[in-house]
Formats: sequence, structure tokens, C-alpha cells
Amino acid sequence: MQIETGQYLAAAQALFEHDQVQTSNFVRTKYRIQKVKLGGPMMLLPRIAKGCVITTNFDDAIEQVYGRDEVRFDAYMHGTQEHNFFQRLVRGDRCLLKLHGDADNPATHILTQVQYEAGYGNPFDFHKSLPKALRQVYVSQSLLFLGCSLEQDWTLELFEKAKQEDEYAIPNHYAILPAPAEALDKQEKATRLLTLNIQPLWYPAGYHDFVERYLQLIVDVAERRIAYNE
Repeated sequence: MQIETGQYLAAAQALFEHDQVQTSNFVRTKYRIQKVKLGGPMMLLPRIAKGCVITTNFDDAIEQVYGRDEVRFDAYMHGTQEHNFFQRLVRGDRCLLKLHGDADNPATHILTQVQYEAGYGNPFDFHKSLPKALRQVYVSQSLLFLGCSLEQDWTLELFEKAKQEDEYAIPNHYAILPAPAEALDKQEKATRLLTLNIQPLWYPAGYHDFVERYLQLIVDVAERRIAYNE
């Protein structure tokens, strides 16, 4: 019932309280032991994302993709556990932030209601490492959102809070998204995102091959095969 009504954190909390060992083992076996199939748009990421990469995945798909090109991350942060992350982030080095933690280490998991509140604070506490990291990236780098629905969630609410503080000049961000079917829904979502300085790049719903096309265009511009003039 909780999943059907979109109460995902509450559902995860119920599973965790019912059997913590089995829940943690499921995350580990589902997202790490099983081999990740690499391919599609993610294979282009190393050619355009040379700073901080943020993922909600528990698996190591990002690490594998970058590893194919023998590229390593200078620092990383799994959930609330960070390894030289902030120092490297400020320097603009290549960093990896896994928001929900890493599958292999249950101590890093941010999955349940209690874990979210402990990791982010309720209300948000920007002295905590996760909110601090997300705010730093949001106010200092241009983000490209891929594979995110960008419906109302903790991340967007955190960005809203950072924007409301009015202490920073927020850079332009971009999101490749399927266009809502209804014009009014599309307008409302665009307005919500533009308020956060996130420019939606729409593609027809169901035609997910457009994501790779967008990314290939970005790669071509970045590698100067295509000249773009405003």
C-alpha cells in the first residue's frame, strides 16, 4: 500500500524494521553482486563530465564506465561517508557522490525515513555532509540531470531551500526529460524547474533514444566537432 501511494521512504523503513539484515543483503546482492550491463548514454559521461558526478545508484556502474577509459575519481562520498571529498570538490577535481550510499557497505545506505532524516536533517541542516555537498555543487557548478524524473523529492526541496537563502548566484542547470503529455503539466513542471535555474530539455515521451542523441550533441560541441554560436 505504501509503495502504491508513493510513500517509498515509509515502505523502506517498514522493510528495514521488519528485517534489517535481509534488507541490507537485498541491496548488496541486487545492486553489486549481479553484473551491471554497461551501454547506452552512460558510456558518453567520461567525455563530458570531468568534475563532480552524482548518482542515486547503489551499484558501481559509474565507476565501471570511467574505468573503461582508465579514469579514476580523485575523491568520493558514499552516503554520509566522505574521503577527501570536499577538498577535492572545491578544487574542481573529478569526484563521485553516491547519494544513497554504496551497495557493499550498509553503513553508507541512505534508504529509509530514519536514514534520510539522519543524513539530511529535518529540516535540512547544511552543517551535515550530504546537504552541504549538494548545496556546494548546486551553487558552484552547472549540473546536467540524466535519468531523473525531477518530481518533488528531497533533492529538489534542498535546492529550493538553498535558493531561498539568496546567498548565492545560482548557475544555470539543465535536465534532459520526457515531455509530459498534457500541455498544462508540462508548463507547470517547466515553471517549477526554471524557478530553480534548471532548464528542461524535452524529448517526446517514450522515445528515450533522444537522451543519447542529446548527449552525443553535447560531446560533439565539447570536442569541437560542431561549432555552436548563440
